[in-house]
Amino acid sequence: MNENLISVDIEEYSDNYRDQVKSLIHNVYELERGMHSKSGRPDLDAIKEIYQENNGNFWIAVKDGKVIGTIGLINQGENRASMHRFCVDKDFRGRDKGVSAKLYSTFLGFARSHSYKKIFLGTAFNAKAAIKFYERNGFVKIISLPEDIAKNSRLLHDELFYELDL
Repeated sequence: MNENLISVDIEEYSDNYRDQVKSLIHNVYELERGMHSKSGRPDLDAIKEIYQENNGNFWIAVKDGKVIGTIGLINQGENRASMHRFCVDKDFRGRDKGVSAKLYSTFLGFARSHSYKKIFLGTAFNAKAAIKFYERNGFVKIISLPEDIAKNSRLLHDELFYELDL
């Protein structure tokens, strides 16, 4: 066992963590990646309604009461889902820490238990570490999202798209 693995709890999102989730996502997207939001990321004010209804969910990684990671799943219909807001605090990233793997494992277990057959995601060209993670975990780059998902999606501002067959 790797002694660097971090002891972290993966929990379903609750509003008690709203401010911490918003702060983490702001730090990762805005400060690290320079991805400034024109919309203000309104999904973060409606996590329960957007992610946790209709066979979707949103999880947080918590270490000593602090949110250090997030991942969300939205049901896209026809046994398809999309992954959103997969973020880990920069101090807790890396294969040797295991936070991303725990979040992703929880996400994947939920997707399989709810009979999802395909997962879609979008990301930015400059998200090099994320792209490596996705490809290492079986995601395949696609030219574009299915039309019905693209027009209803929260992936509108992304530049690269991936899919995973379950």
